[in-house]
Amino acid sequence: MKRLNYLWCLVLMAVMAVSCSEDFDTPPMVVPTALNKPNMTLAEFKAKYWDNARNFCDTVKEDIVIHGYVSGNDVSGNLYKVMYIQDETAGIGLSIDANSLNTTYRVGQEIVISMKNCWIGKYNGQYLIGQPEWYAAQSVWEAGRMPLEIFNQFVELNGLPNEENVVPVVTKISDFLGKSDQETQLKYQGQFVEFQNVKWDGADGVLPFSEPDNTTYRTISDDQGNQLQVANSNYSDFHSDPMPMGEGNVRGILTMTGSDQWRLLLRDVNDCVGFDTSTKGSVVDPYLVNEAIELQGSGKKGWVTGYVVGAVAPEVTNVTGNGDIEWKAPTTLANTLVIAAGPDVKDINQCIIVPLPQDSRFRQMANLKDNPEVYQTQIWVKGKLDNYMGKAGILENSGSADEFTLSVATGGVTTLNEGFEGGAVPSDWLNVQVAGNKAWYVTDFDNNHYAAMTGYKGTAPFDSWLISPAIAINKADSKILNFRTQVNGYGSTTTKFQVYLMNSANPATAELIELHPTIATAPASGYSSWAASGDLDLSQYNGTYYIGFRYNATNDANYATWCVDDVKFNAGSGGGDTPGPQPIVGNRADFETMNNGTASSYYNTFTSAAGWKATNCNLLTGGTQDSNPTFTIIGKIPDTDTYAMAPCMNGKTSAVGSIVSPTIAGGMTSLSFNYVMPYSDTKLKFEVNIKQGGATVKTFTVNNESPAKLTLYSFNEAVDITGDFVIELVNLSPSGLDQNKDRVAIFNLKWEPKSSASPRRWMNWRR
Repeated sequence: MKRLNYLWCLVLMAVMAVSCSEDFDTPPMVVPTALNKPNMTLAEFKAKYWDNARNFCDTVKEDIVIHGYVSGNDVSGNLYKVMYIQDETAGIGLSIDANSLNTTYRVGQEIVISMKNCWIGKYNGQYLIGQPEWYAAQSVWEAGRMPLEIFNQFVELNGLPNEENVVPVVTKISDFLGKSDQETQLKYQGQFVEFQNVKWDGADGVLPFSEPDNTTYRTISDDQGNQLQVANSNYSDFHSDPMPMGEGNVRGILTMTGSDQWRLLLRDVNDCVGFDTSTKGSVVDPYLVNEAIELQGSGKKGWVTGYVVGAVAPEVTNVTGNGDIEWKAPTTLANTLVIAAGPDVKDINQCIIVPLPQDSRFRQMANLKDNPEVYQTQIWVKGKLDNYMGKAGILENSGSADEFTLSVATGGVTTLNEGFEGGAVPSDWLNVQVAGNKAWYVTDFDNNHYAAMTGYKGTAPFDSWLISPAIAINKADSKILNFRTQVNGYGSTTTKFQVYLMNSANPATAELIELHPTIATAPASGYSSWAASGDLDLSQYNGTYYIGFRYNATNDANYATWCVDDVKFNAGSGGGDTPGPQPIVGNRADFETMNNGTASSYYNTFTSAAGWKATNCNLLTGGTQDSNPTFTIIGKIPDTDTYAMAPCMNGKTSAVGSIVSPTIAGGMTSLSFNYVMPYSDTKLKFEVNIKQGGATVKTFTVNNESPAKLTLYSFNEAVDITGDFVIELVNLSPSGLDQNKDRVAIFNLKWEPKSSASPRRWMNWRR
């Protein structure tokens, strides 16, 4: 029996050995082969259907077959719902309503397109294969995005992708800059090009390709000073990478805008070729003084760090020796600094002279005549390394705040009272991103503006600072600091909120003194109540400091949102739980203060000085001619020579326009305004709501099913309201389309106060 089992085992092993050694056929690779054959080059096709109009769309009625190799796709996220192809004659874009096109259409993939019954046209100057889309503002058809399923009906793959099929056309910026004629556009629009020996303007080893919250237009320059805009999307995978320093080659897709301006689109970060990867001379790796002296006259630009040791003496125009320098502080003059490798150096041959531009922030904050505390402290200066007054110098520094950094705070205000009601981070505050791609911003809720920061949808880790103007603690009557905070939920978050005194506005180099205010506590979900910091006594700190609000977080699934409001120093007690009203004289909406008094044809959110907020609106103005965003029908503010401004509410269903007032006190008896349909829309319907305590107490509906373009209409209704109220106007989108439709501009809005006293307008007030 044992022998029988043994024989069966041998048989089984033999069978298994045969099975394991058996070769199975590998399925053959399927190489796509197009059935259609090209019968026209891209250059011939583009010329045949060219139209000089900025927007048009035409149907191809002939049996035309074109081909090209994919030269650019959405692999990095910098190109959105578009890809480009080129053959040996030209390039062209294809506008397709789909994401992840790169998974099928890789760079170097040949595609063949049967163009009969396809569409060719322009979208705001860009020549594209697409699909007709109606542009109501200009009453024309344009080339919009075609659905992927439509595109797939016309296109065939031919062969396997090979990037060697795509070779950039080497060109110069001067070859097309300032030219928008037909010949130049046909040659360069949609073409994959390369510019050699160019540099990225402003590259300092830190400045990223794009800001985190919007597409950013950077520029490249050649050695002749010619510049070209490069559009970098904040959704690209390289948007937070620092732009390369030095010179190299830049590749990309060349496009044209509706304003006849050429722009370049990078396909990915690898389109920057041959740049110096060294960070020397950047703000994070500055030249030392001895290195900067050796590089004098080399043409190098960048950051230099050293210690302030003096200034050029009076009546000296050419420095020849140590006697021409005042090695002390305060100095007689305020127009130069002398910096060295150490604080005790007194040999001009080991120093660099830095001119301080007249009336600049650099001179104001750093000169030794007015700021003796800068003497023998470290400084960082950006500029060109070249001779000045016969010695080593740093030139071409504009004196702006972003071209110098001090290690001590100077100057300073004696009072700070910031409620962020301007709708943006104030210009005299700093927004510093040490790590991560998210910055502090100003937002609002319930008619209250405040600063906020969140890591949501950002790239961690985060170390983001909101830094106040310098405060002169020693000069202030009261040394009390207070503010309010709020935080959203996620009690398990690792996000930290901290507050510091800083002797410099640079978190990397400043002495940090952590304060310990009372701050909000994160609830399990939603937002906390506003928490008062309490009165923080800063009297023990003699000198000038900055206040730094720090948002710090590691990788985390639950990034908290921290909010700061009502920052006060030497401005009375504050930080209460609820803001109250602040009187502002007048009973007319101050639309004219929106966007710093500048009209805008782009749909956005605008906030006035008094707190009126226009959402999903563009901003129009009166003028002497009709040229969007200027319209004569809007005219001037009654009884003045100032042109009125008019927020124009969009009727796009996914982005409905609205205008909301701040809280107004005193009641009103009537409300009036003018309105106009500035564009070629066909319907007009919007709602006027009067609210009290968050509830709508009165509603008026304005409905015109056949409005006339550029015709002045008036709204004037009796309203019997007592107490505080809010005015809200909302577009009702009568066409029901997700397009720029049913747009209506509102201007000259005013109300009659209910009381006989002088009219007062109320908005958020910090007690």
